Amino acid sequence: MLPSQLDSFYRSTLIKQLVVLMILAIALAGAIPSYLTSQWPWQKVPEISQLKQLKDMQKNGLSLPGWQTLSQRTVEIGGHKWSAQEIVLATVDSQIDLQVDSQVDLQMDSQPVWLLLRPQTWARDLPQVDWMDINGVRQWTADSRKALEFTLPVADSQSQPNRTYSVKARFFRGWTQRRTDAVMQWYAWPDGGHPAPSHWFWADQLQQLRHRQHLPWVAVSIQIPIKPLGDIKTAEAEAKALAQLVQTTLMKSLRKNDTVGQVDSFISFAISKSVS
Repeated sequence: MLPSQLDSFYRSTLIKQLVVLMILAIALAGAIPSYLTSQWPWQKVPEISQLKQLKDMQKNGLSLPGWQTLSQRTVEIGGHKWSAQEIVLATVDSQIDLQVDSQVDLQMDSQPVWLLLRPQTWARDLPQVDWMDINGVRQWTADSRKALEFTLPVADSQSQPNRTYSVKARFFRGWTQRRTDAVMQWYAWPDGGHPAPSHWFWADQLQQLRHRQHLPWVAVSIQIPIKPLGDIKTAEAEAKALAQLVQTTLMKSLRKNDTVGQVDSFISFAISKSVS
């Protein structure tokens, strides 16, 4: 190798070494403060941008279009705080702003419906055994179990107005010697919902990858009174319509002042289908 070629080779090698050293120096400059304070970036819990809305929901419940709240209070179930809300249709002919089957007739019984909500109120609060907690408090016998599924339009999707997302809920009859209810339960999150915590977990992982934030969730339990030991099929259409309204209203509430944006609903829908 000629002297000029050797010089060029050494200069190129030296430059590469200097670049590597500079990168290491930058990395160390960022790592040393974390090492001294023991505060590593991956130890930080992702934030929830909708915490204010979630805490307000826990305290004040949910205002549903076409429905009147008779009473609302915060109760403790299984060591967690729930909003317990007693609601009735404001009028028999209330027109609810919701895209549902036009054949669904919302002529519910005049007895109040119970709407229980447990919103996530801190980053490490995860959906776990909420349905068991409610069963333990109600002390009811559960039977006639089935899954109900409904779809809703994706919010803020002007470019693709026909896009929808899916929500699946558990539906069963819960009865005691005093009353019988048609019960519908699921975890609601932006552009999705499912009664199994694992479905929220995968949607939350996607949200963290895309936005470095948790995907907020709300546990929902709707209890519609029916005749003693009556057939829950008589309340199925009403339960699904009310669940659609609750999901829609929840998501509108969570989108207020949300600057992060929502999880990709198409991917969330695909995930929910793949693990169902």
